[in-house]
Amino acid sequence: MRKILFCCIAVFLIFLQGVCEGGETAANPGFVGLWEYPTAEMSTDGAGRFGYTHAFPYDFYYVDLSWLPWLEINARLTTFENVYVAPSGAINVQGQGRHYMDKALDLKAMLYRSREGYLPSLAFGVTDVMGTELMKAWYGVATWRFGSWAVSMGYGTDRMNGFFGGFSWDIANWLTLKAEYSPMDYTLDQASGHKTHPEQADAKYNVGLVLSAPWGMEGAFSWQRGEEFAISLSQRFDLRGPLLFGNRDKGKAYDAPGIGRIPQWKDVDPAKLGQDIIEGLADFVRVRDVEVAVADRKVFVAYENYGHASQAEAMVRVLVVTAALSPHLEAVFMIPRVRGVPVICAEFPGDLLFGLRVRDLGGENLLESAIFTWADRDFFDIKKGENQEKWLFRSERFLQERAQHDLKAMIVYEPRIDQTLDDDYQNRWSVDFIYENRSSKGWGGVADVRVPFFSDVDIWWEPDMNEDPRVHQAVVSYLSNLKKSDSKNEDGLSLWALGEVGWLDENWFGLNLWGRIYGRNGRWWSGVRLGVVRDRDPFAFASLAEGQIDYDWGGRDNPNADPWRTIAWLQGGYSFPDIDLDLQVDYGRFIDTDVGGKVSVMRHWDDTTVGFWISRTDRLSPGKDFTNTGIHLEIPAEKWLGSWLGDRSSSHVWNQDVSLLSIWRIDAGREPGSWRDPERLLSQLRPMELKKNVGKLLEEYCSFEAAETAKPQIQSLFDFFR
Repeated sequence: MRKILFCCIAVFLIFLQGVCEGGETAANPGFVGLWEYPTAEMSTDGAGRFGYTHAFPYDFYYVDLSWLPWLEINARLTTFENVYVAPSGAINVQGQGRHYMDKALDLKAMLYRSREGYLPSLAFGVTDVMGTELMKAWYGVATWRFGSWAVSMGYGTDRMNGFFGGFSWDIANWLTLKAEYSPMDYTLDQASGHKTHPEQADAKYNVGLVLSAPWGMEGAFSWQRGEEFAISLSQRFDLRGPLLFGNRDKGKAYDAPGIGRIPQWKDVDPAKLGQDIIEGLADFVRVRDVEVAVADRKVFVAYENYGHASQAEAMVRVLVVTAALSPHLEAVFMIPRVRGVPVICAEFPGDLLFGLRVRDLGGENLLESAIFTWADRDFFDIKKGENQEKWLFRSERFLQERAQHDLKAMIVYEPRIDQTLDDDYQNRWSVDFIYENRSSKGWGGVADVRVPFFSDVDIWWEPDMNEDPRVHQAVVSYLSNLKKSDSKNEDGLSLWALGEVGWLDENWFGLNLWGRIYGRNGRWWSGVRLGVVRDRDPFAFASLAEGQIDYDWGGRDNPNADPWRTIAWLQGGYSFPDIDLDLQVDYGRFIDTDVGGKVSVMRHWDDTTVGFWISRTDRLSPGKDFTNTGIHLEIPAEKWLGSWLGDRSSSHVWNQDVSLLSIWRIDAGREPGSWRDPERLLSQLRPMELKKNVGKLLEEYCSFEAAETAKPQIQSLFDFFR
């Protein structure tokens, strides 16, 4: 009753404040749809919503995302309010214990997205595709949209029980009416033999209203099955910008020195120009280790980004400052570094700087003519042989100590949701005290002490989730570029080595080694990962376990086991730039001495990543033909804080792996943690990836129209394959 009262108050407030765009809305389980059934519509790429629906006997908690322009993914928890789990773990219907909770994943693929005329949008999908599959169904659906009206018809298997259909009407830009014909067979829903809705529904229709607020919140009232009032509350988000209450068009807020009259080259003092650029970057961009050189009508700027989660944003900010201070140039070169090691050489035509000054790029030609290649190890050897530059000015790297030492404290929230636990929702709050070191000679390091101040986590396979202060991470790392690339060859190779040693994460102490070779401007890569690790004592500040941690012993040492474990993988990856998707395959030996493979697919929105992985080794999870599967998240802090940061940026990124299985062999298919692997250090700086993201930000910066009006060319599978 308290949940219903809370949602009613929230929906009432939405009604009072509402003035918002209509359009696609969420169904009860979270995917875009009517009430119980999906439609052939989706949110825009990278957009979604999270929310809650109460429709007795079901409570849905969900996060829905348009993960690809043509693929919608809905992750949800369903609570069956009339099925209980006793403290013993037995399922009953007598109202004793906690409600039974089930995890599920729903997928919907857009076959064809209607643009005009009477052709409908077409989609097909599956609900509850993995896990217990208690509510699994396959379906196909078509949706016709005529202005404020949308009509949907489809067919579903299993619990969807045949033909369904309905309509939505945007009565106002803050109010939507939805109604559907629902043949849903609820008698198929059961948990370990206990049916949640043993009788057929009283009626085969659902009808209600959705109210929308200008900040993206939505609330809904509906009468469902002819027997229950349902209510829901959700919040929209967009991974292309601040997640909540923010304006994604942050490119218009880039700071730069005041722009005066553009001087002629003959009137420029090269030394003063170089010093002005150095001082401008120090004042307006969070970069360090700056080095500037000036040749005849050319400017070279090398830097290391330390304060922006997006490498593309850092480069655009450097370009904007350089443009504000420079005369007409023939070319400008940007060389981003990592720990003092040059990674990329980006050559822009001089006319692009003039375009940035007047906020008009004059079409795509200036962006297309930019050349991004892997950089040489020596920045000043970019031009070789007969084309060796004669420097009119060359600065020293006197700013290399800027931001070398970084101290910060941050709140950490760690939830645990698992239906196998007596308390299926547990959490821990901590404060992390972090020191980071950035050198200019390939070295880097971190020391992170985690101090919990509240925890109700009691999980036998995670003894490290106790309330003891511990060293969470303490790592020393070294990065090296092993191969000089030919800067004139856009398809040149680049070879890298990376090593880490120390307290790798909350469970392991040891060594990580990577070797990587990138080809075709980062389109593909291959390499190896090696490691030697040892279990940490989960109840000590920084001690190591005497043997291996045996979870059957409550997380205590098993001194009879060899304390050191070796790991090794062959790795390979391929990028699909049109949809910002990276595919990675690992094969080798995991922590539990099990041999097998892991496949990861990661979708990027510049500095934000949402991906999925699945592992299969010779140790399978009970009842499954794979070992484990989960979700990988990388979300910058500024995305959470939204417009509260204004035009300021943060380099902090929240990283999290979430397993989708409740029961698996603990160490099977498992990799030790790392601080900064090659993906974290180099992925955004691959020439192909960086050029694409810099181009998008430059277009936004020079556009005086809302960036949301731009739509991707690929919006359905039809567009992708044609």
